[in-house]
Amino acid sequence: MMILRPARLNDIESILALAKISGPMVYTLPADREALLQKIERSISAFEQDVFCPGEEFYFFVLEDSRNKKLVGTGAINALAGYEAPFYAFRNDTLIHSSRQLNVHSRIHALTLSHDLSDHSQLCSFYVLPNVTDSSQADPSEQDIYRHCLELITLGRLLFMTTYPERFSRNWMAVLPGVFDNNGRAPFWEHVGRKFINLNYHQVEEHHGTQASTFIAELMPHHPLYVPLIAPEAQSVMGQNHPRTERQCHLLSEQGFNSDKYVEIFDAGPIFAAPRHALDIWQKKQSVSLKIKESINNKIKQTHRYLIGITDSQGFRSCFIEGVLQGEQLHVTQEHAHQAHLTQDQSLWCLAL
Repeated sequence: MMILRPARLNDIESILALAKISGPMVYTLPADREALLQKIERSISAFEQDVFCPGEEFYFFVLEDSRNKKLVGTGAINALAGYEAPFYAFRNDTLIHSSRQLNVHSRIHALTLSHDLSDHSQLCSFYVLPNVTDSSQADPSEQDIYRHCLELITLGRLLFMTTYPERFSRNWMAVLPGVFDNNGRAPFWEHVGRKFINLNYHQVEEHHGTQASTFIAELMPHHPLYVPLIAPEAQSVMGQNHPRTERQCHLLSEQGFNSDKYVEIFDAGPIFAAPRHALDIWQKKQSVSLKIKESINNKIKQTHRYLIGITDSQGFRSCFIEGVLQGEQLHVTQEHAHQAHLTQDQSLWCLAL
């Protein structure tokens, strides 16, 4: 069973190993031991605080395989994306150019540097080990494990946010990687960003992930970029996610996020955003009591898969579990309860999948 739980200090070496493998896919997961230690320490402090409104808090989660205690993924949440410095993105705008004399009325697509998303809570630092994932040689069971990991890191964090809404903004977002090749060449960066900042794509993402982002306001263009004037190669990748994030895009869209308004400033990857009340998980989660049984008679009612979230002496954790929901009680087997470290009559949040 995979368990999503808060990161601990003794996880540092495993998290560092994940960060080294992730490369430029996850700029918010830098392969820097000191930077990662600071993230874990910030997270521990955030979980321990009584928070009544979002601020500088950062919540860092890891995905652990309960069989061998191996960490296979990470995911984090910034309570406010722009708390320390504005969060910059390109906003998709339509500018109207009109001439009554020539009887011309044109609608021009433009990108405008914006910090509109600074007051959003941000899902970030998402990563799953590639060898749990997307080998073309992978058998169906391994592909199922990959999807399982993707879903748990994404939905588990959203369940935490719905469980503790006072800790987060009313608007949530997630930034997904855009298109770049195996050599680290990102078409949008080469045709747009590099004309203002003479660094390669890997360098600018590393700088963004480990240092202050004031260079964005200092160097990136403040006037609208007219899309028809941008090279066709760069236009073709605007709003396009990296192929390895296809399932995550689907999950976010299913929940009610949309990616029409903003793109990331370096690779033009999609930024998914939504008011929390519009999300499926916000509307459908339930508070239930756990009932543990030796077995469940499937002839009476078929078992289903549920996402559950628990807060106890170990802190918040989330996992998937098979069971039967009857009213405000979730019935599970002794075996499943043992794997998830659950106890009789325990209160938890659940979402039917």
